[in-house]
Amino acid sequence: MTRHGALDFLKRPFWILGVVFAASCADAPPPPGAWAGHAAIADDQLLPISAHLNLVHDPPSGYFLVGNERTEIPEIVFTGDSLRLVFAEYGAEMAGRVTGDRFAGKYTRFRTDTTSFPFVLFWEPEPPAQSVEARRLSGTYQVYFHYPDRIDSSSVAVLTSADDEVAGTIIHPSGDYGLLEGHFDGTRLHLARFTGWQAILLDLEATTAGLEGNLYLRAEPPIPITFRPAPEEAREHGAITRMRDPNVPFRFAGVTIEGDSVTSEDPQFQGNPIVIDVMGTWCHNCLDAAPLLEKVWEDHRDKGLQVVSLSFEITEDFEAARKNIGLFAKRFNTSFPVLFCGSLAEENVDARLRSQLEDFFSYPTTLFIDRTGKVIDIHTGFNGPGTGTRFEEQVRRFEEAVGRIL
Repeated sequence: MTRHGALDFLKRPFWILGVVFAASCADAPPPPGAWAGHAAIADDQLLPISAHLNLVHDPPSGYFLVGNERTEIPEIVFTGDSLRLVFAEYGAEMAGRVTGDRFAGKYTRFRTDTTSFPFVLFWEPEPPAQSVEARRLSGTYQVYFHYPDRIDSSSVAVLTSADDEVAGTIIHPSGDYGLLEGHFDGTRLHLARFTGWQAILLDLEATTAGLEGNLYLRAEPPIPITFRPAPEEAREHGAITRMRDPNVPFRFAGVTIEGDSVTSEDPQFQGNPIVIDVMGTWCHNCLDAAPLLEKVWEDHRDKGLQVVSLSFEITEDFEAARKNIGLFAKRFNTSFPVLFCGSLAEENVDARLRSQLEDFFSYPTTLFIDRTGKVIDIHTGFNGPGTGTRFEEQVRRFEEAVGRIL
């Protein structure tokens, strides 16, 4: 099937759930409600997309759904029949036209190697029912990524299944992939996640040894991947980020969205414990970490605790950073400072971070610094709520680390 064929597939009559509505209200947007469809990514794979859009309200609003997890859409621009869902922090957008109960267009991720793929969504009065009976796949799996030059076994996966639904995630040392959901038809497992920030599809076939298939990320070539059952206590493993010189304080400098310069030498950081989160508004694991950082800040600020995020953005443009960091702060209602520290360019990251941190590789990376300025603990990556008990364990570890620096 060609990509055009994939989109033709989505136009077939059983997807047109609102024909009567579209015929009678062709010039009016559909009422607030659910939208469902697919994106055609690499190898003509169809990535399921589920969303809720309110195009009647001014301004429009909406969110993507993966299971019961919502990801708010930061900006929606609806003019005439033109609709754009903008993810400025991630440097991406979905742009197309609304015709009756159909929204079709192209998802674009803007980079030096800009990528895009087509999508189509249909308004539906209620979510479609599923009738596929799933085999229970609950458990922990060791994950093997089969690259041309190596096999990476540093990740694990956690799956849960009940009735006709399957959910889970892959957990890498830098953080998890977010909650994925889908179904198992007895031979093949399909798991997907689309949030604007992420476009992920897992297509796996059951074997006597586990699960084997491909991982699709946006429109990039698929990565062969294998799941093998593992003990519940299996953990992801990778490099350990640490200070190059444990006796030297960690130094930082950045700019607030108001344009004020802030450095580690400022009075509020002297003699106080500090939690420093190295992040970026483009990073979905960083989004998951924000509520926990805000809670830590609110719970312990009266004891002198300082929390500050160092944001490394897609570009070095300050106005773009001001906008994206502002959206980030508004979305999570953060009250601790988020400092713009420049772009993700290697020379900038090397000068600001790798000159001080050995084996720095993950956004976010969180440093816990005591009142003397000594880095007591470094937490690499972040496992979001979709990882279940791992998320709960991580919250406990954060609280313990804060207790040590207090």
